[in-house]
Amino acid sequence: MHREPQLVQLAKRKKEMVVGLLDSLCQQIELSESQYQTAKGRYDAVGLWLSESTSPYLNQALVYPQGSVALGTAIKPLLANEFDVDLVCHLPILRWNSDASAVKAIVGNRLKEHATYKGMLEEKTRCWRINYANEFHLDITPSIINPTCIHGGELVPDKALTTWKPTNPKGYIRRFEGYAAIKPRFYLAETSFAEARAKVDPLPLPTMSKPVLKRIVQLLKRHRDQMFCGTKRAELAPISIIISTLAAWAYTKCATEQVHDDVFDLITAVIRAMPTFIRREPRVGGEYFVIENETAVGENFADKWNVDARLAIAFFEWHQDALTSVDSLLQIDGIDKYAEALSTKFGAKKDQVKAALASISDPIGHARSAGQLFVSSGVGLITSHAFGSVAVPKNTFYGQ
Repeated sequence: MHREPQLVQLAKRKKEMVVGLLDSLCQQIELSESQYQTAKGRYDAVGLWLSESTSPYLNQALVYPQGSVALGTAIKPLLANEFDVDLVCHLPILRWNSDASAVKAIVGNRLKEHATYKGMLEEKTRCWRINYANEFHLDITPSIINPTCIHGGELVPDKALTTWKPTNPKGYIRRFEGYAAIKPRFYLAETSFAEARAKVDPLPLPTMSKPVLKRIVQLLKRHRDQMFCGTKRAELAPISIIISTLAAWAYTKCATEQVHDDVFDLITAVIRAMPTFIRREPRVGGEYFVIENETAVGENFADKWNVDARLAIAFFEWHQDALTSVDSLLQIDGIDKYAEALSTKFGAKKDQVKAALASISDPIGHARSAGQLFVSSGVGLITSHAFGSVAVPKNTFYGQ
């Protein structure tokens, strides 16, 4: 094997290491299983309390999660201990012409009847919040049936509580899960790879512990938080539903219409493609942006962009920085520099980055030091010599 193919294999391994590092970062910032189960137990109890009401409007109430917790893309907040759990309180008995303010009051009054919830309750513009100090808060938004939605959507109050807005949390979750389940295609000489594996011992490859789409969304949301939270521009941060929607559409296109070298190339391709799914319509007075909810007729996730032009500008600035931040990880050598980059752009804890990277790269370092690291065409880095393989020199661009 010549020097050039050897470097290609080493570069491929480096991308695999970066993917493993990003997955480790996501595991650190997402909700733990115990946090999720605690939150689930709490919102199940709220749903039971509402549905046990003697009110004919509430006794068929169904409380279910929406947003990032339901999608499996929730991350811990940067500047607070409490995380958001967004819930819908669906009241199927109420008609579309019900007064939004009155419907919201029905839910709030029932919550106030509970001895514990009453002291934890906070009224928000469109919903009721139950605060569990230093844990999480439950945001409960009432909804009713949307008789005009062909997708089985619902209606929720607008901010002024004067009318109803279309939405479809359940439909969106089903569609997103469908996108996340799509299997991407990668270049791979499967026959030669299988034959090679029978003869050599390849090093284990870091992989994503969750569907790639969900990891991409988590990474992008953490980058957004790091870029905007605690700054004077915090109100301009791209909202999660826009990030999730554009990432899902871009992932679907990249996974079904393209073939990628590896997971890292898939991740960067998805991020790069996201803005292409924003529809721009010329209108009197300027450009009109549309990111429609494909599961709820009439809902435009980018509607605020058309009121405040700064939001669109902030999105495109953020997107470019996010793409650059991920793409540039391949140019980094050394554990300390990785820790610095992930801390600066993704708010990672440096000691955790170093520990994660060490766990990924230590097998390579030990094998290389012992003179037992080779590069084999079609397999990559291996720990036993095989025909056609070439020993890896003790110094590589990993910076170890």
